[in-house]
Amino acid sequence: TADYTWGWSVEESVRKFTSTDDTEAHQGVKTPFPRALITDFREALEQAEQSDAKVLMMVLFGDDMVRALNVAYEMGLTKKMQVVVPNLTLGMARQVGPTIMEGVVGGAPWVWSVPYQYDYPRGKEFVEAFSSRYEMRPSTAAASAYSIVYQYKDAVERAGTTNTSQVIRALEGHRYTFLKDEQYWRKFDHQNVQTVYVVRVKPRNEIMDDEYSSDYFEIIDSMPGDEAAQTRAEWEARRKETGQPVTLQ
Repeated sequence: TADYTWGWSVEESVRKFTSTDDTEAHQGVKTPFPRALITDFREALEQAEQSDAKVLMMVLFGDDMVRALNVAYEMGLTKKMQVVVPNLTLGMARQVGPTIMEGVVGGAPWVWSVPYQYDYPRGKEFVEAFSSRYEMRPSTAAASAYSIVYQYKDAVERAGTTNTSQVIRALEGHRYTFLKDEQYWRKFDHQNVQTVYVVRVKPRNEIMDDEYSSDYFEIIDSMPGDEAAQTRAEWEARRKETGQPVTLQ
């Protein structure tokens, strides 16, 4: 786990959903953030290897995940353990490459194959237009950025103004369907609540068969947004812990 706020909160969430709260039975290792060295990842992975665990959860993101996963592959851990990356993106998968990524399991709110597997016409249009224009498949971040622009436009039109407070009110509790199934903006914390997907990286030959060599993810499960998001009670407890009010200002 990357030793900072994001890493701590993701590890806490993963432990909650997988019933691995017992840190003696399900050990964890923190790696420095920022500026972790390859030696930091190697030392942490050596401890994981010595544990004889069946699952290796890598709570890292971006370049840290890319470097650590390369080390895990060199050590042979990707063959000995099921590697799970809780927040997995197409960009990270492409950086690591199909050979090393094969079989890795991760989570994502959207991947480009979702509209095809679940038949979401607007999502298919977006993927095809993006792929044609940029000669690459859209990532989760691309889909999110694209959706948010349209959400803002829609909120302004419904509010009849660009006044911030009125636009906020137009967004709060608003439900919509765009690139996937229904999503909504939760009123009390402004969280976008949406389905999240569990994906597994496909074999190299299947990935490379794609026109843009980007068919990385097989969708193996999904979870409704209301089950995945923290509850109001959990959100309020976190706010109180940090001395923040339990209503947004």
